[in-house]
Amino acid sequence: MTSTPPKNTYPWDEYEAAHQKTFSPPQVPIKRVIPPGVSEAAFAKAIQEFINVVGKDQVFVGDALSHYIDPFDIADDDETKRKVPGAAVCPSSAEQVRAVLQVANKYSIPLWTFSRGKNLGYGGPAPRINGSVALDLHRMNRILEVNDEFSYCVVEPGVSWRELIDYCSQHGKKVWPSTPSLSWGSVTGNTVDRGTGFGANFSHHQSISGLEVMLADGDVVRTGQFSINDSPNAFTSKFTYGPSIEGLFLQSNLGVVTKLSLWMTPTPPAFMECVLSAAEFDQIEAMVDILGPMRQSGLIPGCVWFMGCWEILSVRGQRADFWDGDGALPAWRMKEICKEQELPYWVARWGFWGPKRVIQAQFDEIKEVVEKQQPALKLEGNLFVGESGGLVDNKRIPEINANFLTGRASLVSLPIIQWALPKDGSGKGAHGDYAPIIPNSGRLVLDWIKRSYEHYERFGFEPMIDFFMHERHCLMVNMFLYDQQSSRDREAVSKLYYAFHEESKRKSYGMYRAHVNHMDLIAGHSNFNNYAYNRFVETLKDAVDPNGILSPGKSGIWPQRYRHLREAREQDIKRLSNL
Repeated sequence: MTSTPPKNTYPWDEYEAAHQKTFSPPQVPIKRVIPPGVSEAAFAKAIQEFINVVGKDQVFVGDALSHYIDPFDIADDDETKRKVPGAAVCPSSAEQVRAVLQVANKYSIPLWTFSRGKNLGYGGPAPRINGSVALDLHRMNRILEVNDEFSYCVVEPGVSWRELIDYCSQHGKKVWPSTPSLSWGSVTGNTVDRGTGFGANFSHHQSISGLEVMLADGDVVRTGQFSINDSPNAFTSKFTYGPSIEGLFLQSNLGVVTKLSLWMTPTPPAFMECVLSAAEFDQIEAMVDILGPMRQSGLIPGCVWFMGCWEILSVRGQRADFWDGDGALPAWRMKEICKEQELPYWVARWGFWGPKRVIQAQFDEIKEVVEKQQPALKLEGNLFVGESGGLVDNKRIPEINANFLTGRASLVSLPIIQWALPKDGSGKGAHGDYAPIIPNSGRLVLDWIKRSYEHYERFGFEPMIDFFMHERHCLMVNMFLYDQQSSRDREAVSKLYYAFHEESKRKSYGMYRAHVNHMDLIAGHSNFNNYAYNRFVETLKDAVDPNGILSPGKSGIWPQRYRHLREAREQDIKRLSNL
């Protein structure tokens, strides 16, 4: 085993440098910890057996665990709240995963499973239970198939979006992946955590057509048509005979996903980037109300991404570049900046993919509606057509138009986490999110944003709000950008999160995703019939993972063995909610 952090986890210098910088050693060293209820002797034996499975260079302890904690942790100086693993193990195959599970069952070692650990803002690779062994799947990075006849891929969990994008390009595949904003994360990790992208198949979990999952006892199950040996429909159909079980493995701890298929977008003959912008704060209501019915009818076929001026500004520089005063950049100064830089207050962006005439007709229809109903809004369309009647080459589209919408790799949004750093260059940039789900109603969206602005101002942060419009709901993302090394920022972030949570509880809004520290809190939203949903899933958990080794506590799902920890956390939640 080694205490040196993993190196060369990415084959590209820019990505590896960003990874190493993000997971730089924490200010407070990580103390050794083992899982609750596990003896020192049993833990030592388990570590040795993990080494026998994957090799000593792929079992990490000590200082190496700086790559297995939340790099944006707000509690790194509090041992009672800080989430740290006891070790990390990196298998390279399903056979090695099975052997790791056997060891974990033998010694009752809880594992915390992830693909690349880039769920940043939500805890990254940090475990729910201290002392858990991080089951890091990044070495399982084979692309098993990319089929451009039916536009799907089949990948192992360690495959990053950049690897998939490069593979498609290098092998001349006529498909575009629907990429998220950062391409260093795992295709599988993003998808099973219900992540979204920006292409035609933007709702990634809804584009799954077959999973292979290893259960806690090492048994393997495949879902849908993939459960039929040699089925030609394994990755082309979502139909199944009997209950559909794919959803049991989304945001779940019921198994380890070892293969995932995902539908992708056929490379189109034409592509159009569309942008709708508004100059005034209150116009977000009109934007939502005019685009919502178009998403519901399918006139707009993919995600509509809304961004506020604060987030747009954070891409252009840091707070200190625009504001010399103390604290957050005030609203009056933002109004000045919008005039100085001709910056709209809100921008909504989406794409069209397909034949040129169809795309142009879609755009013309939207333009007519906007001009008639909301002439104060500004609509632009930028059309790109394949040469000589062929398909569009996304590498020939300017980055400003292609970014996110055309299956190209990017780290373009990574610098925004530096927003809150002091002018002297000290500190460490960090971010977190609170992400409720709200109906596609301009009135409700505006109401949420107004209330959010009040909380941001109260706790001294800029209102960094963007959101993603689906067919009938908006996935709101209330970001908070802060200096992780500032005690003031860390305390204020915690209070701001709970203020958002109390707001969503009053409105009965559920959440898209939860930070590892808040999973029980968010699971508490499902309160119908005395938390019947949670009780049902935990019944399944005890049946398929009787020793409770797979990611105990993830998404608020606790095995019998650890339910006392959930109860203790509930008391902590009550205390923190009163802050």
